[in-house]
Amino acid sequence: MHITRLHIERVRNLKTVALYGLQPFNVFYGQNGSGKTSVLEAIHLLASGRSFRTHLPKNYIQYGAQDAIVFAQSETEKIGMQKMASGEQLIKVNGDPVATQGQLAKLLPLQLIDPQSTDIIDHGAKPRRQLLDWLMFHVEPEFYHTWQYYARALKQRNSLLKSKRFLSLSELEPWNLMLSEYGEILHAQRVTIVEQWKGFFQEDLRQLLPDLEIRLEYSPGFHSETGLLNDLTHYHEKDCERRYTEYGPHRADLRLKTPLGEADVILSRGQKKLLMMALKLSQIAMLHASNKETVVLLDDVTAELDLTAQQRLIERLSQLGSQVFITTLDHESVQKHLHDLSISYQLFRVENDTVEVVVR
Repeated sequence: MHITRLHIERVRNLKTVALYGLQPFNVFYGQNGSGKTSVLEAIHLLASGRSFRTHLPKNYIQYGAQDAIVFAQSETEKIGMQKMASGEQLIKVNGDPVATQGQLAKLLPLQLIDPQSTDIIDHGAKPRRQLLDWLMFHVEPEFYHTWQYYARALKQRNSLLKSKRFLSLSELEPWNLMLSEYGEILHAQRVTIVEQWKGFFQEDLRQLLPDLEIRLEYSPGFHSETGLLNDLTHYHEKDCERRYTEYGPHRADLRLKTPLGEADVILSRGQKKLLMMALKLSQIAMLHASNKETVVLLDDVTAELDLTAQQRLIERLSQLGSQVFITTLDHESVQKHLHDLSISYQLFRVENDTVEVVVR
């Protein structure tokens, strides 16, 4: 869904914000600390159930308030969330309560592109695995339920491993069988999607880093040639010593390799930022090819990207049909890009905890 109306209450310093007539591109400018990023944070909260700045609701709920509310409307859908300081939440779609965040996430596929962050490349397997699973969730219909079954089995197996120092193989057998069954399904799903993703990735890589050769490789988290069940039984004693499950899709990774070695070691900071953008843009392109529209949050887009990179990024997102929310200190540069590319946009000034439309 593309958002036409956005309502925010009590998210950080934003007491009440009501935005109407939102465009394909929406630009928020103002001084540091004015609340620009809080607008993006609110949209992220609605789509994912969590902030990209903190894990604790009390940190983004306005000081002294008990809750925060975010509501969005498109031409066909109305979605809303009330997040309590306790961590509890109430979610509604078209006025009806829904049980899971996944229903909002399906309606509002969202990508955060922060040019200053290279966590996906530098900070181990977890952010890369999360990136892959975001794509899986939106393009593989069976992924979410399979992952839920796998996660439950993994939780039970790990609870047993922590419950006492040594467990016999027979005590773990029911969970080994369940974990291996759903783990193999997850693995097969990921292999299929990654193979499709590679083509989209190489296309965006050529646009952003034309002089670099980078391969995207999937590492399953277990020895796929012999199967997950074999790992669970063969490494049984080591799991008992560690008291957690070492092998499985929960340990999967995406490897980014150059001819000279791993990308996190070889590439410069600037190249890593462009690589991160290529990964996310290629996912958006893959959804676009499946007729799914993506909402994209660009935080502080002009901070570290040069003018050419800024224009390439904006042009590509426009080509992919994304609705984009941009924060910047330099709105004139962003406006020039949008004008040169003939892209419809709305400008907002964020000042003294308020967001106002700028008439152009």
